[in-house]
Amino acid sequence: MSKKPRLIWLILAAFGLILQFFTFGNGQDIEAKIKIDSRTPSIAQITGRFLKTERPNKRNLTFLGELAGIPNIAGRIKLVKCRGVDGEILPVKQFNAAEYLTSAADIAQFSYEVSLAPPTSASSRVHISWTDAESGLLMLDDLLPQGGSNIAAKLSFDLPEGWSLNSTEPVLSPNVYSVANVEKAVFAFGKGWRQREIQTSGTPLGISISGEWRFTDADVGEMSSSILESYAKTFGGVPSLRQQIIMFHMPPDVPFDRWEAETRGSTVVITSSDMPFDTQSKQRLHEQLRHEMFHLWIPNGVNLGGNYDWFYEGFALYQSLRMGVATNRIRFDDFLDTLSRAITTDRLHSNGMSLIDASKNRFSGSNSTVYARGMVVAFLCDLALLDKSKGKRSVEDLLRDVYQKYHDSAVRADGNEAVLNILAERPELGPIIERYIKKGEVVASDEYFNYAGIEAVTQNSVTTLKVLPKPNSRQKDLLDKLGYNTWRKLRIISK
Repeated sequence: MSKKPRLIWLILAAFGLILQFFTFGNGQDIEAKIKIDSRTPSIAQITGRFLKTERPNKRNLTFLGELAGIPNIAGRIKLVKCRGVDGEILPVKQFNAAEYLTSAADIAQFSYEVSLAPPTSASSRVHISWTDAESGLLMLDDLLPQGGSNIAAKLSFDLPEGWSLNSTEPVLSPNVYSVANVEKAVFAFGKGWRQREIQTSGTPLGISISGEWRFTDADVGEMSSSILESYAKTFGGVPSLRQQIIMFHMPPDVPFDRWEAETRGSTVVITSSDMPFDTQSKQRLHEQLRHEMFHLWIPNGVNLGGNYDWFYEGFALYQSLRMGVATNRIRFDDFLDTLSRAITTDRLHSNGMSLIDASKNRFSGSNSTVYARGMVVAFLCDLALLDKSKGKRSVEDLLRDVYQKYHDSAVRADGNEAVLNILAERPELGPIIERYIKKGEVVASDEYFNYAGIEAVTQNSVTTLKVLPKPNSRQKDLLDKLGYNTWRKLRIISK
């Protein structure tokens, strides 16, 4: 890229940021302050006021009740007090764990305390706010009052001396932020973080790491940068002006090879136990980043709603596998083995449920179906598209179409409807849509596997995918597109 076009791009980006600040300053819903005292770091004191009088339910103060299967999140909130427009104290009655009511007047100001003690479930620490003596995470959605979608806030922090903050949210002044959407905002804070920022694909990528690992901070930066660039090429752009990666350890008593992650807004949060050896740790780090960074684009970078988890989780898993093969992080045999286990898992857990229904019940027992069959459906779509186009189109074209159509969409569309419409534009995907997405059939020995010279062998309810001993020339071409010979190509390049 020449210097002149790059300069124009930077000017436009800066102008967009200026407009964003102007919008925030004139369209905020809440102004709030979060204070944490070094003597009681597990308690956040929150005070604030509503800036808009036309908000719904003016006499209700409602908080997030549950998230990702974590119950009673609002139960951590205590000592709720409310004031009216003139500063008068309002009597408050707790209606349930997540809602407080007053009948005296509209609520204009509020104050309360939130217990930020780390949750007993280590996996919950990527989903809700917490802090310990040195560091923590703040997820604004479980700290500030609810009130509809896209709540904007001006937020200030009063933290112990020596504690820092890191977020993708725009900074107005030291420890003061303008937040466009409370639901998507994440802050890493405390004194236990090592922070750095790198530029990749024309956008800043912030990295916050806590604790010592069997990989270096530079490894995280290099992998994150490479993966972001790869996905930016796949989707045709980056989803926001800045992204960030946050990593911290699970408690010491958690066994090896356990991890949990969430991608919220433009932030990837990963908590993990370590692995026994350095090579294993680096391999798994790349796997974690491949999967979670996909979500910066889908679902976080598109204006789609509803329960279409089968798509953004299943296709994320599949695209992560494809990238793993393409970068020689995993073997093609590993690729097929993972898909084989997914087919077997789906057969054991689906109960004839469609992927759409499984997504609705994801946190009530259908998680395995969402992930397993969702990934296999992505594989079948890839095979069908590659075969029909003779290798010219793949599942990446689907992903790019979804992102490009709904990234800048002003109107929020239903995710299932939007994705199915885009899939239905390819007639070769029709049977896959009907049998495996809208209905609850499990994948068996399917014609799609044969397109790439792959056979499915089922024995004792366990399915194994393997390449035919003598695939024909067309099958060899499709295998090559899937990455069957990637290791040979990379070996030649390395020489």
